[in-house]
Amino acid sequence: MHRLSLPSVLLLFLPACAPALSGPAVSLPDVTAPLTMPGPEHLRVVVMGDQGTGTDVQRRVAAAMQEVCAREGCDLGVGLGDNFYPAGPREVGSPLFQTRFEDVYGPLNLPFLMVAGNHDESGLFGGDGTDARGAETQVAYAKVNPRWVMPARTYRAPVTAGTGEALAEFFVVDTTPLAAYLPGRRVNEWPGGPWDAAQRTWLANALRGSGARWKLVLGHHPLFSNGKHGDAGQYDGLPFAFQRGDAVRDLYRVACGYADAVLSGHDHALEVFAPQPECPGTWAMVSGAAGKAEGARTGTRPAATEIHGQPGFLWLHLTPHTLNVRVYTVAADGTARLAGTHHITTREGSR
Repeated sequence: MHRLSLPSVLLLFLPACAPALSGPAVSLPDVTAPLTMPGPEHLRVVVMGDQGTGTDVQRRVAAAMQEVCAREGCDLGVGLGDNFYPAGPREVGSPLFQTRFEDVYGPLNLPFLMVAGNHDESGLFGGDGTDARGAETQVAYAKVNPRWVMPARTYRAPVTAGTGEALAEFFVVDTTPLAAYLPGRRVNEWPGGPWDAAQRTWLANALRGSGARWKLVLGHHPLFSNGKHGDAGQYDGLPFAFQRGDAVRDLYRVACGYADAVLSGHDHALEVFAPQPECPGTWAMVSGAAGKAEGARTGTRPAATEIHGQPGFLWLHLTPHTLNVRVYTVAADGTARLAGTHHITTREGSR
C-alpha cells in the first residue's frame, strides 16, 4: 500500500484550515542597488540558478563559468535562487556562505545579484517555501560580503556603463511566498494578500519608471517551463492556487511587454522561450542547472533552446542595441560547451 508522506498529508489538509486573508494595504520600499561597470558600453552577465548543492556538479559548473568568463569576459553574476540545499542558513555566520558561495564563486571576483528561492525559505521541510526568515538572513549577509548583492528580498539594480547611461536594470522579486507548498508562517505574505499586491505594484511601477535600455526581471519560479514544475499557474499539477503559482503568473504578467526578459530557475534545466501569446514582447529564460540537472521534458511549449538532464548556465552580452544570449552546458570533464545562441536586437519589451 502506498503511504502518503507527512508533507503530502499537510499539502492536502492545511489549506482547508488556513484563515482568511485580511489586513491593511502595504507598500514595499523601493530598494536600489546601483552598479557601475567600468570600461566600454556593454555588460556581460553570467546567470546561474539552483546552484547551492555543495556537490561536484556545483563545482564543475563554477569552473566552467570561470573558463567562459576568462575567455569572453564577465562583469556581473546572477544567482536565481535555491542558493542553499536543502535549506538556507538562519545565521550570517553559517559556514554555508563560505563553502557554497565564497569558496566556489569568489575566484570570479564578481558582484552577484542574488534571488531567494523556495529552499532558501524552508520551514517545516527543505524547499517548502514557508519561512522568509531564510531570505532575510541572506539579505543580512549582503552587508558583510560585497560580492553578495541582496539589499532586500525585492529590489532593483540599475547598471550604468561607458557613457553613464543606464544600459540595463534588473528587477528582483521574491516569488517563494506566492508558490509555497504549505501556507507560509506570515499570513500577510500569502498569495492574494497585502504583500503580494504590494510587490506586484512595486514591479509595475519600477518597470514603467525605468529609463534603462534593457529591463530584466529576476525571480526564482519560472513563468514558462517544460520541466517537471511547469508553467506558473500549473506548478507540479497541484490542486490549490497558492501552490500552483497563480500569484506568480499574475506577478510576471505586469512585466509582459515592459520587461525584455524574465529569468528564473526552480526547474533544473536550461530553457529559452521567445515571447509567447500569454506574455507578448517579453522573452522567458530558465537557468536552474548550476547545481544539479534532472528530469526530462514534460511540457509542450515551443522553446528556442531547451536542455534537460545536463548542468549548465547562461551568459548574456548586453549592448545599447543587442542582447545576446548564450546557453552553455557543462560536460563531465568540466568543459563548457555552447549549446544555443540567441540575438535579441529590438526592445521588444518597450512601450
